[in-house]
Amino acid sequence: MTVFKYTAQSREDHTETGTIVATSEEEAKKKLQTLHFDHVAVRKIVGIQGLLGWLRADIK
Repeated sequence: MTVFKYTAQSREDHTETGTIVATSEEEAKKKLQTLHFDHVAVRKIVGIQGLLGWLRADIK
């Protein structure tokens, strides 16, 4: 599993940011869309930040 940082817009037009664990960028976007987020942007987190991000991810 890989950790991604995301920025997305909620249905209430709030910009939300956080981290999500997924096997691919596509899966991360799909997970966020199922949570009713729009305009989703994700970026892979690598190295030690990725490891720490996996432990503290907002969405798994």
